[in-house]
Amino acid sequence: MVANQSTRYFSKLDEVAEEVISLLSDTMDVNTIFLASNDKYSNFIIKAFNRKATLLRSGESTPFKDVLCKLVVDNESQPIVISDLSSHPRTINHPVTLKVKTGCFMGAPIYQGNGEIYGTICAFDTKPYNFSSYDVKLIKTLSSLLSQTLILEDLMVHDHLTGLYNNFYLKEFFQQEMNKGKAYNLLYIDLDNFKEVNDQYGHHIGDELLKKVAALFKNLVPNNSVSVRIGGDEFVILIPVVSNEMNEPLETANRILKALTDDKIEVNEHILNITASIGMTFAEPGKELEILLKEADSAMYQAKNNGRNILKIHQKNENPI
Repeated sequence: MVANQSTRYFSKLDEVAEEVISLLSDTMDVNTIFLASNDKYSNFIIKAFNRKATLLRSGESTPFKDVLCKLVVDNESQPIVISDLSSHPRTINHPVTLKVKTGCFMGAPIYQGNGEIYGTICAFDTKPYNFSSYDVKLIKTLSSLLSQTLILEDLMVHDHLTGLYNNFYLKEFFQQEMNKGKAYNLLYIDLDNFKEVNDQYGHHIGDELLKKVAALFKNLVPNNSVSVRIGGDEFVILIPVVSNEMNEPLETANRILKALTDDKIEVNEHILNITASIGMTFAEPGKELEILLKEADSAMYQAKNNGRNILKIHQKNENPI
């Protein structure tokens, strides 16, 4: 199964991929070695090495149905090895073969911790090439290395209980996006009376409640947002600024409040009434994450002090400290 790609930050994968591509290019006399991420819609080239002709470029995206990487995904666990695209039954009429006339391709899958395929590591050329048994063994070994790197780094950036992103990811991602000149509005969410749930039903019920609330957030927030559990029953949602329009973060906050109020959450046959207090702050160019968190946290406590189950927006003239 191909994984849906979400907002990601994989610094170690990036470093290991550089070494993997370098090793493969030193071993095989083919023009192009590349790493791609795949979903059911597109094939995105993360990194590409071209010996002579520029056959692929980092950052390129192609419809998934038209790429040779799809053969790797369809084949699942074993590498695909094709010495001559123009004579192999699986590629003789493939869109790539029809375009380049002949060539070679070898690829192996890269897996995530949930067993879904994240992408592929591949070798490609516009002339035939006889891949050796060592080449096949090497790309299979290196794809396993990339998979393990991906899995370990994925564990580093996710909250183990809810599957949402964690504090480490929040800080790394925000800094990376700030360096690109991007800005994010921020929602700071704290569940109301969560301690009472733990006290009355036990921490195991509280944990299950947090999982269900996290799943609710995933369904209610915009696709391009980032949901984070920062600890306990506190969550942060980053929503990118696409214009001066503030409706999206407001609408997201109100959807969350309404869903928690209207939808009774059942955990182990217990019907739990849970609400949330939400603080919100709007992004400004160059505003650091720490300041955004303080502003939204301050607004969230105003919501708590004003009866809970409401949204409060940080005002510019307020001191968040």
